[in-house]
Amino acid sequence: MSRPSKNIPQRRYRARPPLTVMQQPLTRAEVQRLQSHMRRHGPLSLTPSQHDAIWDFLFDLPESHAWLSQMTAQIQAGQSATRPST
Repeated sequence: MSRPSKNIPQRRYRARPPLTVMQQPLTRAEVQRLQSHMRRHGPLSLTPSQHDAIWDFLFDLPESHAWLSQMTAQIQAGQSATRPST
């Protein structure tokens, strides 16, 4: 008598092929499409070039530069607070 096959999802997992070709240059709608696909299917569902394109798009946004400058100011303030005064 053979054993019944167990319903184990990990055994049926197959890597998903990469998403369709992205439209260049990236628009906000295209970035949101890629991000929603990645949230639904995992980070391996996008190619490295798609990941890079998303980061490049986000880095070029003015609000990203404002956020980065605020983070830099906070880090520098924290570092200067820990230095001994001379």
